Amino acid sequence: MKKFFYILCIAGIFSSCDNDESTAIVDQELQPEKISAFIASFPKSYSSIDPRLTYKFSYENGLLKKASGKIMSPTPGITTFMTDPYSLFSYNNDKVSIQHSEVEANGAVKEVCTMENGKLKSRYLYNGIDVLFSEKTYSYQTDKIVVYEKQYTWEYFTTYFFDSNQNLIKSEKLEKSGGIDSKLTTTFYSNFDTAKNPFKKLYLCNDNFYEKSLSKNNYRTVNYTVQDLQNLQFPPGSGHSDWTYFYDSDGQVILTWQ
Repeated sequence: MKKFFYILCIAGIFSSCDNDESTAIVDQELQPEKISAFIASFPKSYSSIDPRLTYKFSYENGLLKKASGKIMSPTPGITTFMTDPYSLFSYNNDKVSIQHSEVEANGAVKEVCTMENGKLKSRYLYNGIDVLFSEKTYSYQTDKIVVYEKQYTWEYFTTYFFDSNQNLIKSEKLEKSGGIDSKLTTTFYSNFDTAKNPFKKLYLCNDNFYEKSLSKNNYRTVNYTVQDLQNLQFPPGSGHSDWTYFYDSDGQVILTWQ
């Protein structure tokens, strides 16, 4: 298995067309075959990431069938990008099953998702012995999405907020342990471009891709604060990240480097 190591500081749908050629262009934009790991997962401060390292994707009848590539942090301060691990996606009416070739960062080997009217409604995570250990449910309102996750004695309540342009502008994540409020993370997303979002069909791949898929366009700046709710006397921690995207002559994000 090929592995690439870097020493890092870790910081925290279709439209109709008038001709076949236009349809092919739209499908190609919304179904990327490769995305640089640098573009997909790292802000510009991670200048040592080799942009040639890529995630790879394949589709069938407009549906994602396989995603390859995985980022891991085996120890604090070390990030590993592996090109070989992959996930396979199978579809049966309103259910999507995902089989991972290796244990994911969230601990899952298999996941089962349910859909309703084209939207994700629930997600169940199973470990290597096929035991359910985490579940998520998704609810939708006009300008926000609420995600509830329960994993053992931990609970997570994440609310995503959107502006009038259908872009993600804020999220609030409340963590509870044993029913007691533990931590609140508030994130602001800004500096949007006007390009199409290449992650729209990749939201089932991982949590990072899910969050990136939510906006109509692409945010390029993230600011966040983290409040320890058990020690309110301490000031919140904070962080900031910027992404630098390059664009082609049509104004769309260039996803790979040659």
